[in-house]
Amino acid sequence: MATLTYSYKPRLAHNVFVKTRVTFFEIHKPRRCMLVSMGSILAGLGFPLLMVLELLPVTPLLGFVGLALTATGSLLVLVNCGEI
Repeated sequence: MATLTYSYKPRLAHNVFVKTRVTFFEIHKPRRCMLVSMGSILAGLGFPLLMVLELLPVTPLLGFVGLALTATGSLLVLVNCGEI
């Protein structure tokens, strides 16, 4: 007959690990305003990239939209970080 082997894991160490992981994710969770700001920057940089890859037509209007999105997102990042 086979013997059963139980692994011993103290509850205190398990609770400490779970609590530190939960608090780590709570502390490092990005704010919604920063997600919108960084998304705006990435979308603004995406327009010229798509034009270079010839997936969008090269027009001054789309270039200006990309520049405006990048500038607006950059300004929002500076405001939300407290620099301005």
